[in-house]
Amino acid sequence: MTWQPDGPRDYEQDKIAAVALQYLHGFALDLGCGNRKCWPFMTGVDNGSVFGAHNPAVDVRCDISKLTVFADECADSVFSSHAVEDFPREEVPALLREWRRVLKVGGYLVLYVPSANLYPKVGEPGANVMHKHDIYPGDIEAILKDIDGWELVESEERGDGNEYSLFIVAKKLESGWIENVWQRNPGGKKRVLIGRYGAVGDQILTSSILPGLKAQGYHITYMTQPVSQEVLLHDPNIDEWYIQEKDACPNEQLGPFWESIALRYDRFINLSESVEGGLLTLPGRLQHQYPVEVRQKLFGSVNYLERTHDIAGVPLDFAAKFYATDQEMKWACALKRAWGGPVVTWAINGSSPHKVYPYTQVVLRWLLERTPLHVCLLADPSIGKVLQEAIVDKLKEDGVETSRLHPMGGGAWSIRQALTFCQVSDCVVGPETGPLNAVCFEPMPKVIYLSHSSPENLTRYWKNTTVLEPDRKEAPCYPCHRLHYNWDHCHQHSETHAALCASSIRPEAVFEAIALAMGATRKVAA
Repeated sequence: MTWQPDGPRDYEQDKIAAVALQYLHGFALDLGCGNRKCWPFMTGVDNGSVFGAHNPAVDVRCDISKLTVFADECADSVFSSHAVEDFPREEVPALLREWRRVLKVGGYLVLYVPSANLYPKVGEPGANVMHKHDIYPGDIEAILKDIDGWELVESEERGDGNEYSLFIVAKKLESGWIENVWQRNPGGKKRVLIGRYGAVGDQILTSSILPGLKAQGYHITYMTQPVSQEVLLHDPNIDEWYIQEKDACPNEQLGPFWESIALRYDRFINLSESVEGGLLTLPGRLQHQYPVEVRQKLFGSVNYLERTHDIAGVPLDFAAKFYATDQEMKWACALKRAWGGPVVTWAINGSSPHKVYPYTQVVLRWLLERTPLHVCLLADPSIGKVLQEAIVDKLKEDGVETSRLHPMGGGAWSIRQALTFCQVSDCVVGPETGPLNAVCFEPMPKVIYLSHSSPENLTRYWKNTTVLEPDRKEAPCYPCHRLHYNWDHCHQHSETHAALCASSIRPEAVFEAIALAMGATRKVAA
């Protein structure tokens, strides 16, 4: 729109916040923030001349043209909304050089300034008396090009809705000038934005819809968090990333954020709570409080892959896959050869306490004493490390030969290393967790013991998979269709102190399933 004196008076930074968020990471400066930062996690910098000395939005009080309190290359991103025009034109090159100084190489400079095409010019009726010069499309870009050391990634005049501004984003380079500006329809393709946060399994589940969207002719942008990006980093179906730091957008702002960012794309597929929240109920929500038999009736037969494909509007041609690079596969194959035997990879815990199997140590002892198999242990970096160490120590204490046991969890490997090694393993074992999802359609045998999901939910279409279900007499709460972050709503076994569902699956059943899958012959009956 063209600015009008009787038009809306919204905060300017709010108008661009959703689009800018993908460029704002880590230590992010909001220069000239006034009395409102673009996002709460950012560091507000202002001299306080307009809004007073007690402005809670200002974290650092200083002149934004002289950032002497900040060291060279200390910031991951630098943002400024409607501030550049408050400086005389001749001072802008020095201003932008100073902002570049504090920005790390690879970081983003994000600018939002009034467009002279859409906003009253200096001296005209209605013009902001603080403005010292007018800014036209291309003015800022020309200064940046002259400064050198930038990749221009956004250059847009935004006049729709209540906007009358220019949006410019440049990535800091060591030197040179590159123009790689975002386009609404690159190569004439429609743009689709897929929003999916969550853990490893959630990302693998979402990968299943990507080939179908490609077949429909879409350019795919994937919106997620850094740890989730690692899982799908080399998926060939993803054209572009929109990365958000964890909790960068507060939960209460997610709705408006999604509505705003969706306007930039031809289609927005929001998979948030498509499984968790929708089919695995969240504590504090009404569905979480339904009787167990009601939850089982409502959610027990709904397949996670089908639900995801239905939301995305693609055929039920399931293609969930983890893509390892050639280099990653060479590393995994070399390591497996060095161990010198068939390998069972066992994910000993998942993201929730109920996914810990209490008899892991028992089954491991049988595998090491009664078969020639090597066993690779995977565990998450937090409680999984302690659990893994306790299992290994107890086996050694009991005199079990552990030379064929390879504990690689608890942070010893990255998530990509763990998922890659699963690709070359002879069998993958574990609860409902990422490593099992990552090989769900791979040819090697899998052994999975379930907890809060039914086979219909999770494994209906999986290949070469032995599914071990809890005994419903011993664990009538199974499947509970609940997410658990603690023990408030999960029943614990009185002796094992693990979840009732996990404790009801006998170690003999797990051992038999692994041995049968591997063709291993036990020396004695378990």
